[in-house]
Amino acid sequence: MRHRLLFTLSLVLVLLASPPLRAGGKTQAQMLAGMPREIMDALAGSGRPDKSGLVGTNRREGWIHAALQRGAMLMLSVGAARGDKSAAEEAWRAIDTAFARQKPEGNFESGSFQGRTQSRGDDLSGTAFWLSELCEALLVVRESPLADHFKERIDALLPKIKSAAHWLAAGEAELARGDSKAPNRLFFDAKAFGFAALLTHDESLVPVSKRFIAAGLKMQREDGAFDERGGGDTSYQAVNLLKLQVLAMHLPDLRIDEVVARGMKWELERILPSGEVSTAENTRVRPGGETFLGHEKSVNYGEVVLALLYYSASTGDKEAADAAARAFKFGRELARKR
Repeated sequence: MRHRLLFTLSLVLVLLASPPLRAGGKTQAQMLAGMPREIMDALAGSGRPDKSGLVGTNRREGWIHAALQRGAMLMLSVGAARGDKSAAEEAWRAIDTAFARQKPEGNFESGSFQGRTQSRGDDLSGTAFWLSELCEALLVVRESPLADHFKERIDALLPKIKSAAHWLAAGEAELARGDSKAPNRLFFDAKAFGFAALLTHDESLVPVSKRFIAAGLKMQREDGAFDERGGGDTSYQAVNLLKLQVLAMHLPDLRIDEVVARGMKWELERILPSGEVSTAENTRVRPGGETFLGHEKSVNYGEVVLALLYYSASTGDKEAADAAARAFKFGRELARKR
């Protein structure tokens, strides 16, 4: 019992340590600021809120869930990393709009889509997605040139974030069951709890984050791919690698270099010379595969590129940097044809 107590205490101290792990000797903000401007402008700009602060599908279809506001968080992170106050302020509107819809219990208002009312499982998962990306962006802002500019607003958000995280923690068992076959969701969940813990200094969230990390890591196969409903999937593999790399930047005890290297090797082997990300062996994102909000899923080139750029920035891997440039170009051309 004494050893277990000491282990838990040391884990808490490490997880709440400051400053965060500096991948490649840099903070996440510094890494973002050093990434190719053309690429990052395009990726960040895709999540630009409208004047009312709505993002993506929330903007096009009307309010569905706070989860869909997360697209603006990369814009906030990149703007803050560059010291671009105008861009960061524009992105912040998405946060104000989301929290205007927070319920007293801690979760957020849910709308319907195509006549379907969202389930409790949808709400749990959506809240985890939103907290994951929101808290990551706020950690980036805190280590950016705009830290002082946003300090009061971040401090004012902390009780609201804590409320959302505790509402989510109360549904941990249900969230874990619902996300058990999707490692990327487990890593989103881990980020939501772990990064909320870092922001609010709430130690009770630490072991929850660790359980989700452990569950996700168990799903990596020997060949490096994460099991996605019975096989590998190039689009979701990139999401897994992206979330793991970001987790490791802020959680100093998360030693996953080998996990990421093995997973990145599998991913790079499936990025064609043209920059196309092959879906030939995918179990989820492929022609005739899964749908989301009424549309067939396609490769998320933005997250593929970002995962590659982080890996290149932290390891100096030139192959990853070259693949990121090719995939960005291919994805941009593909979007123009649609």
